[in-house]
Amino acid sequence: MDQPTDFIAQRLGFGCGRLKGGAEKAHALRLVHAALDLGIRHFDTAPPYGLGTSESVLGEALKGRQEVVTVFTKAGLARPSSPGLMQTARAIVKPLANHIPGLRRAVLQGLAQRATPASFNPDSIARSFETSLRLLQRDRVDGLLLHEAQPHDTLAPLKPLFDRYVAQGQLVAYGSSTGGPLGDLVRFGAVLQYRCPVPGTDDMPDAPTDVLHGAFRFIAPAISRQMERDSQLTDELASLLPAGTDPAAATGTLALAYALARCPNRLLFSTNQPQRLVTTLQHIRHVTGSARWRPAMQTLHAALAQTGDLCAA
Repeated sequence: MDQPTDFIAQRLGFGCGRLKGGAEKAHALRLVHAALDLGIRHFDTAPPYGLGTSESVLGEALKGRQEVVTVFTKAGLARPSSPGLMQTARAIVKPLANHIPGLRRAVLQGLAQRATPASFNPDSIARSFETSLRLLQRDRVDGLLLHEAQPHDTLAPLKPLFDRYVAQGQLVAYGSSTGGPLGDLVRFGAVLQYRCPVPGTDDMPDAPTDVLHGAFRFIAPAISRQMERDSQLTDELASLLPAGTDPAAATGTLALAYALARCPNRLLFSTNQPQRLVTTLQHIRHVTGSARWRPAMQTLHAALAQTGDLCAA
């Protein structure tokens, strides 16, 4: 691989929460193949993702491909008990949601009430992991993370189970994950996955091996607001992007570039739009290849720290 592709392979990963089967499977397969073609080599999934179909779609997408990839999945939060029903409900609700206030929220709440509660007992985790391997069409995964474990959950009995998976060659490493910041994480194992440090703070990841997510959702809005306040900063960020690119339309790229410069970790990002995937990765190659990348990100960080825009997020 050339250096830009190698950088993307080492530092970025694709979050598979939006990969769905059924009528959307062909689109999801194309999305994974596009990610592979663009240099992505790390994929993160979980039993509940994609309304319960993400693992099977990812497994099918990777089958027959020659790229060497790493795959992380999770256990604890269950697959939806009725993925077909959830997909049907989503297909009905989506076109109506803009016209009927509260409809989407009401349907999601109803489906959530039907969801199987999280379970971290060894038998449940073992069944989940075996199903994940089958759906992913793999004999081994590179990471298995406890999904949103809570402080009251008893996790110690899981260590012998996970160690056995490692000894048997079914698993490379294990740990825990949360959709929130590091402070919300219940630690287990050696691999930690959590939200990127919030702009406007000096929080840093515990270790370079931690996996971070949330740049699009939590960092990009802060950058957008900062550019609205500071035209000089906007010009500096625009100079990093390909000529003619509107920085206001590239906040996702700038968020990833900021996190890549601030943290030595692998970063997950997700989209269900192939063109956004292509554009983001093309822009990331361009930005991180610039000698001005890191100095500009230091300027951005200083501006965010000064305003404290997201310190309370």
